[in-house]
Parts: sequence; C-alpha cells; structure tokens
Amino acid sequence: MKTYDEIETEAEDKLASRVWFHLMRAHRYLYPRFERSLRTHGIDNPVWYEILLEVERVGEQGAKASDLQDHLHMAQFSMSRHIARMEKKGLIERRPDKEDGRAQLIFLTPQAAHAHEEIWPHYFKIIQQEVGERLTKKEAFELFKLLTKLYE
Repeated sequence: MKTYDEIETEAEDKLASRVWFHLMRAHRYLYPRFERSLRTHGIDNPVWYEILLEVERVGEQGAKASDLQDHLHMAQFSMSRHIARMEKKGLIERRPDKEDGRAQLIFLTPQAAHAHEEIWPHYFKIIQQEVGERLTKKEAFELFKLLTKLYE
C-alpha cells in the first residue's frame, strides 16, 4: 500500500476513485456478514433494521415514508418495496395520516415493538467482530467523521 505522501502526488481524481472503490469493496465484504447475522433473527435485509430503529425512534405518532427516505438516504421506490415486504412479514403496519390524507404513517407491530432489544446484542456482536476489532477507537472515530462528511 502506498504512503500518504506517495498518494498526495497523484491526481486528486485518482485518489477520489481509490476511496470510492475501497468503500465499495468494504461494503461488499461486510454487508453479507451483517445480512447473515440479522437474517437469523427474522430481518431479511440490514436496511430493515435501520427502518425499524427509525420508526421506533419516531415513536407513537408514526413515521412518514418520505421522512424515512430522507433520513436513510433511500430512493422512494426502494423504501416502498422495503415497507411492503416488512409489512407482509408482520414487522410494520401502515395507517392513514389523519393530517394528510394522501400520506401513510408507518408503525411498528407488536411483533417488532421490541426488535431493537432482541436483535441489538447480535448486531453489536457482528459490528465488534467486523469493525471494532479492526479499528482503534481513534480510527473508528476518524472514519465515522469522514464517512459522515460524504452524506451530510
């Protein structure tokens, strides 16, 4: 692997490309491991867990699909597909928004109401194995800050 000084002399676009491809490679490596871990707990897609957490965070007033899309940086068609599949699996339910007749609100079902408490220990374990054991706290914090810059 090249040093920072060696890379610094390369064209910026080449460096940005390297970052992009390494992000994609890390995603392809890590995603299946998280997917397998969550699937054993009835969550077919890691995104579902994020959706459940966000709906849980919003609370009893329910979450608008458009707010979920914005917060999770997902396309409308993708969010709609996930919501439909999660509803079919009994994890969430849709109800009309009383304030906006065109919108629907997303709520956790009783089955999913405590999903976070049940699933988190397993999810945390895989996070620790795949990320926590590879990065120091300082490295993890730096990576967190840098990745956040890419989508905020």
